[in-house]
Amino acid sequence: MIKKTLFSFILLSVLVNASTARALSCSNVFDDLWVASTRVEKNKFVTSRELWEYESSLHPDFKVRLKNLKSDQHWIDLGAGKANAQIDYLKSLPNERDGAQATAVCYKLDRWFSPPKFSGKLEIKEGLFESMPTEKWQKADLITDVFGVLSYSRDMHTSLSKTFDLLKKGGELYIHMTNYSTHFKGKAQSLTLEHFLRSIPGIQVEGRFGDLKVTKMQDTIVIPPFKVDTYKDDAPPVRTYILEAE
Repeated sequence: MIKKTLFSFILLSVLVNASTARALSCSNVFDDLWVASTRVEKNKFVTSRELWEYESSLHPDFKVRLKNLKSDQHWIDLGAGKANAQIDYLKSLPNERDGAQATAVCYKLDRWFSPPKFSGKLEIKEGLFESMPTEKWQKADLITDVFGVLSYSRDMHTSLSKTFDLLKKGGELYIHMTNYSTHFKGKAQSLTLEHFLRSIPGIQVEGRFGDLKVTKMQDTIVIPPFKVDTYKDDAPPVRTYILEAE
């Protein structure tokens, strides 16, 4: 009788712990959704940056790269807000059909009406970038992030991995973000995003601090493993990650 009772207690404990583990796993997703939706409600995102602001904030080569995009190429903007920059780009062309395909990634489209479609050249992707089925997207020749996904993501490893998977070999990623808000800690050093990216084989990093130009030099980029150490929600958040390989 005692053995039977003990077995029942152990079985119940295992089931409870398994249920708790599943709940904790799901809670991470819901936490990210809650943080993002709360920030949108508080209007902490800047959602109306125009193309001229991109040209003045990003590495100087961005303007030339954008101008030289062909109609069969692809520009993805991470954290695009109202997609104003891409709308400005398509409006500036004599014929919108000659423009590159433009994909605007935003958590929630901050508009009371739908933006123009520009003959199918502009597509809006709403939601958490980390959860989007990006493996089905057209590969990008150009990706921009102006205080976007890479500034706000809690799951930075997934965000970087998906970004480089989307980028073609020879494609360019332009990042504008604060240099102090994101750090990667190893046993011997603490790296900013700039220096962390410089340490990854297969990519070339130009510029400094808030105006990085990152070129994908090989087909496959492997992001070294790291995990969240601290995440202080702000606009943008202050994040530290622990490098697991060290």
